[in-house]
Amino acid sequence: MIVEFRIRSNRRLRNSVRASSSPCWSRAYSPQPEILTYMDGVADRHDLRRHIRCNSKVAAARWNDECGLWHIELATGEVLDFEVVVAAQGMFNDLNWPAIEGMDSFKGTLFHSGDWPHDLDLNGKRVGIIGSAASAVQMVPEIAKEADRVDVFQRSPNWVLPKDDPIFTEEEKAAREGRPLETREMRLKLYREMDGFCSWTELSEETREEFRQLCLQNLEAVQDPETRAKLTPDVPWGATRPLFSNDFYPAFNRNNVGLLTDGISKITSNGIVDGNGVEHEYDVIICATGYKTDRYASAISIIGRGGHDLGEAWKEGATAYLGITTANFPNLFMIYGPNTNNGSILFMLECQAAYIARHVQWMDANDISWIEVKPEVEDRYNEELQAAIDQVGAWKSRDNYYHAASGRNVTQYPFNMTVYRELTMTPDWDNFRFQYGVAL
Repeated sequence: MIVEFRIRSNRRLRNSVRASSSPCWSRAYSPQPEILTYMDGVADRHDLRRHIRCNSKVAAARWNDECGLWHIELATGEVLDFEVVVAAQGMFNDLNWPAIEGMDSFKGTLFHSGDWPHDLDLNGKRVGIIGSAASAVQMVPEIAKEADRVDVFQRSPNWVLPKDDPIFTEEEKAAREGRPLETREMRLKLYREMDGFCSWTELSEETREEFRQLCLQNLEAVQDPETRAKLTPDVPWGATRPLFSNDFYPAFNRNNVGLLTDGISKITSNGIVDGNGVEHEYDVIICATGYKTDRYASAISIIGRGGHDLGEAWKEGATAYLGITTANFPNLFMIYGPNTNNGSILFMLECQAAYIARHVQWMDANDISWIEVKPEVEDRYNEELQAAIDQVGAWKSRDNYYHAASGRNVTQYPFNMTVYRELTMTPDWDNFRFQYGVAL
């Protein structure tokens, strides 16, 4: 999807593009109708539809230093020119397929949870799910309501906190609308609670233990002691992505749900052979194995100043100043870029969007054709960031998606949302190289 804006200035039209490398709504289940209705309402209220191109996959982006433009190539071969590019693909782009022998031999339906076939009917089917982290936690309770049999193949268990997610009645929602100040105070309270939760460099061992105990209490919902033991992690709380669910553990009390922890030897035409050589037959196999979370904007071929390739620049791990912009790539901004994963991602994205908007406005107001973060600024920021990340002992575990192949933590932000908001709101024009005037 491309969102294209043209902002009229004193000198000429300034363009920006927001590009996504993957189709919308590729998760296991589409958003609820009321969510889509709300999003439709936002698009209508803000007159966004005329700026949006759906089903427009971006294949590549190349910076032209002579004319100061980004050339954006679509999968169709069409090339569009823009002055400013916002790469908003985030972390979850390329599917992470498991390396299992025989993946192509299965005669049933096999797919990745990130590319869900929405015409699939699971009623009465035997389903094998490979993986037990975030995707499985969300889908297992729902699939179990439809399928005849559901087996979860778990490599290692994850800590799952209870989810404080009450359903508000129409009367309660109406009452909240009538008391906006009270609702605002409640939101601020929730913000402060979340901000404390995500202050990783300040979390005490006592607090981490409290969270671990909450997970263990949540785990008590599993009635079978053996299954409960298999679902109990042996790593500190926080070593893997904190998960939330009230439904995942109770799903294992159903007669049609099983937990298999003996590994996977291979996939056959009929199903999955576990580590003990036992074949389990299925009609559907779902790979709930996540994404290659270390690629970010480099999931698309992006070539910057002087032929710098973003993928090559990030071969030791993705880095960016504030997770938003990186040296040698003028007028390129990122949403949900490297090391911005923490707290409420919506709040973090809002901080990034506001930061980008201010910088584009500053460029426009000062007749600046391009800006680029200084390499030494980006290096200093990331050195300090990684030093803080190293203080979080739980993150040193490699049994998570936080790290690139080099061992560098490329996903997590170690401080809280308030710190990030202050950083992104502070004027930082001196941290950039820039050029006045219009490049020709």
